[in-house]
Amino acid sequence: MAKSGSRSPFRRTTLDAVQQELARGWPAGLTVLTGDDLYHLDRAQRAILGELAPGEASEFALTVYGEQRVEVATVVAAARSVGMFAPRRVVLVRDVNALEGEPQALGDYAADPPLNSHLIVRAPELDRRRKLGQLLAKAGKVLAFPAVAPQEADRLAGEVAKLAAEKGLKILRPAAVLLAEVCAGNFYRIDSELEKILAWQGGSAAAVTQDVVREVAAGSAALSGWEVAVAVGRRDRPAAHAALRRLFFAGDEPLRLIGGLAYRARGMLQARALIERGMGQAQALRAARLWGDSTSRIVAGLQRYSLDELLAFPALLLAADRTLKSRAIAPFAVLESLLDRMLPAEKQLEARRR
Repeated sequence: MAKSGSRSPFRRTTLDAVQQELARGWPAGLTVLTGDDLYHLDRAQRAILGELAPGEASEFALTVYGEQRVEVATVVAAARSVGMFAPRRVVLVRDVNALEGEPQALGDYAADPPLNSHLIVRAPELDRRRKLGQLLAKAGKVLAFPAVAPQEADRLAGEVAKLAAEKGLKILRPAAVLLAEVCAGNFYRIDSELEKILAWQGGSAAAVTQDVVREVAAGSAALSGWEVAVAVGRRDRPAAHAALRRLFFAGDEPLRLIGGLAYRARGMLQARALIERGMGQAQALRAARLWGDSTSRIVAGLQRYSLDELLAFPALLLAADRTLKSRAIAPFAVLESLLDRMLPAEKQLEARRR
């Protein structure tokens, strides 16, 4: 059991440690669930309640507060009222903001809880300006579930793979990173997209690749024009034009294709700048959220551009965006012209160099 005032050693990105402690026997006392990664917080809450009060409806086993304001003293009294009609006494506070009154009773309870008494407080946000928030941050067992920033989505690849495995899917790491990026690290969205992929594969044992994620997952700027953006990243002019023709005539929206290119261009420019400042290549690609290809291929592609060429991309993309919105020019012609300017032919390059 974590001592009063200590933080639980559990990782935010896994529930394994919670399950292990549940198997050993969840200790009596106060448990505080906090953090803005609500998916893992909710899973931890369900796991703990499922073990401590499995299917119990009796008020002698489980009491839930949070729908209305309630005094701290009332909650603590309920947690201390262990009787003979249930093996454990479990009290859940669904919303920490429902608690009012002097909070010290919570500290006293956490320091000396009755045997088989469990008080669980759900507090995604702890206001440490309040005495209650300060006490909950130090008392009992504090399980923190902080969300990972979108630009650190690659850190979530292992957790995405575990979640996929629970559903019978095997997802390759690049695809897991892409899915975490597309969903901005939100595991409720990741879970939903994995369910869609599971249905789409129809029981196939084939590994989930980046192409599958692009085909099935919800659209975003990161996915729009994926093949075009990757080809631009590699400075592969024929592949970029071929991908543009395929996507455009398959019905992709021109403005979304430009949005996808803009997303990639920003990442390329940021990664190039970070590398030139001395940051490691892999770290720079993570910071720039530049996924979708191997590190070596992405870096090799960046090196095929001068910094001036990359700096010119935003203006080219903005001009194409405005042309699509304001002129009666065929959209495909606008997109082809954009690619020609971003990826000039060798003869044009030679002319520029002269």
